[in-house]
Amino acid sequence: MKRDARYYAHIKVEYSVPDQPILAVRGIDLGLKRSVATVALTSKPQKRSFRMVRDGVKRARLRTLKRRIAELQQAQKWEPLKRIRHKRLHVAEYYDRLMAKHVADLSNGMLVGVGYPKLLKYRSAYRGNGKPYLRSLLTGWAYGRAIRFIQEECAERGIPVRVVDERWTSMTCPRCGSRNTDRPTQSLFHCWNCELWYNADYVGALNIGSRFLPLATTRRATEGLARAGDELGAEPGEPRSREEALTARCQPQ
Repeated sequence: MKRDARYYAHIKVEYSVPDQPILAVRGIDLGLKRSVATVALTSKPQKRSFRMVRDGVKRARLRTLKRRIAELQQAQKWEPLKRIRHKRLHVAEYYDRLMAKHVADLSNGMLVGVGYPKLLKYRSAYRGNGKPYLRSLLTGWAYGRAIRFIQEECAERGIPVRVVDERWTSMTCPRCGSRNTDRPTQSLFHCWNCELWYNADYVGALNIGSRFLPLATTRRATEGLARAGDELGAEPGEPRSREEALTARCQPQ
């Protein structure tokens, strides 16, 4: 095809990839402060089952480009602004692709379950919600693109990927299944039912991955329970109300 006095060729390559046997499940939670929180759920506890993919370099480069674009707009330098008009998109796509490759490298022999945060931007980005920091994090964040890159990189390795709605996954206790929970901070999860304190991103990844277990539909199951090598495999405590938990915590030792 011809565009702007240049000729371009579109090349499509198709090849067959054998499907890998599914020996475990990897749950993936796409976060705000961190690109990916992922956990491998297997029949036996494993070390380093939790992984976090951070994106500090990506955010720093995007912030630098944002400041540069603002400076050019203020100075009304339209020609240099035109030359870098697509650079932010290319930088974001580059680091999203690296993230997807890393997830695929970790997922050999696994089924990958990815939580899709539907309507997250609409729920968190409106003004007046008291969360300006979250609104700034959501600006330009493309969850659909990240999921598509994960699907493409895993498909090249024969790794199956399933996308599910992630609603309630970060508000449901992965140890006792209760929704009597709260989030003291954006990254901290607390269950009032069994007194579990844990990282909220990992809680979401655990609940997303647990949806694909062959026998256990929740982490309360005693058969076919895929567990991670951490304290979440322990027996939950006695259920109690929010008031009882507060009273117990305030009593002197």
